[in-house]
Amino acid sequence: MANLASLPQELISNILLRLPIKSIGQFRCVSKPLCSLLSDPQFIKTQLTAPGVDNPEKLIFVLGSFLLALTFTSNGNSNNDASVKEIIFPQIQERWENVVGSCNGLVLVLNEEHNVFLANPTTLELLEIPNFSLAVDSGNSFSWYGFGYDSASDDYKIVTLLNSDMGIGDHCASTIVDVYSVKMRAWRRLGNSPYHHSLYDLDSGVYINGAIHWLASFAVGNFSVIAAFDLASEEFKEVQPPSALDKGNFKCNKLVVLKGCLGMVVNHFNGQTDVWIMKEYGMGESWTKFTIDGLEHFDVLKPIYQLGNEVVVLDKNCEFAMYNLKEGTLRDMVIADNPDIFIYSAMSFVESLVSPRFYNQNEEQHIPEDEV
Repeated sequence: MANLASLPQELISNILLRLPIKSIGQFRCVSKPLCSLLSDPQFIKTQLTAPGVDNPEKLIFVLGSFLLALTFTSNGNSNNDASVKEIIFPQIQERWENVVGSCNGLVLVLNEEHNVFLANPTTLELLEIPNFSLAVDSGNSFSWYGFGYDSASDDYKIVTLLNSDMGIGDHCASTIVDVYSVKMRAWRRLGNSPYHHSLYDLDSGVYINGAIHWLASFAVGNFSVIAAFDLASEEFKEVQPPSALDKGNFKCNKLVVLKGCLGMVVNHFNGQTDVWIMKEYGMGESWTKFTIDGLEHFDVLKPIYQLGNEVVVLDKNCEFAMYNLKEGTLRDMVIADNPDIFIYSAMSFVESLVSPRFYNQNEEQHIPEDEV
């Protein structure tokens, strides 16, 4: 370490970029110059995307009132597919209800009082998002959440769709769009969504390619669409769905992200689930399909993560299972020390140094000794 100062800073950065997050936290304590380098916002951005950098991907979910992270087992000698650990934030205790967004290592979580928090499960930083003064009473409304990164303004944004009435039939007749800028620490009301949003689908919006996606329908004609809220322009656009699907009814379908691609899940309720994947974002002709077949009661089945030839799904019992794409078989996921996990939703996240407080090098950032 004594000769480190004699090396070019670019070379030092390239070496340190490839360290695990825990090691980077430890190196910050070595010297002030290293702390400054490893805390620089540009270093943190580069660490997310630099070639050769391995940011492990995990699943995060709520069990009971506890926030848990699931880590996939890479050791070939292990008899477990994954292990689970509770995420405990220093000096704060919350009873959690749901995870509603994930982007670049940050996750958006709700507590049991429906307060919103932005967290980094790896560094254990937590930021409570203030309530919007114009929000409708949550006891008389439904909300959809979305969370993602706007690269044009270098800002993370939280989007809520809030219905202002009980809807017409299966849809909300009027849905308000609110946006929170994490960088500016401020809410703004954009007005009403141009779409009807299904009361059947209260899932969080799916973030990919700078936009948050929901399934919705036109106000006239009842044609279903994939409505994408662009975080830079803060306007809705439409993404072309698979041409083979009936555009008159998407209300029971689900949107997902698998291996960095937008996906749509179609449950046929007869032992078959089709999973459509848009291989090239925005190109309607790039949709391809694989089918999970030969099983019963798929009404709650949802793929959430792809690991090689296996897809992690939530099965009919609200438990994790593994579907083998090559063999066409479904098996229970083996989780160390947690045989009975019963959940309704889970999201993937990557380990990162990104701070929910838009960390700057003059502030102290905590990296836990015992990483998640």
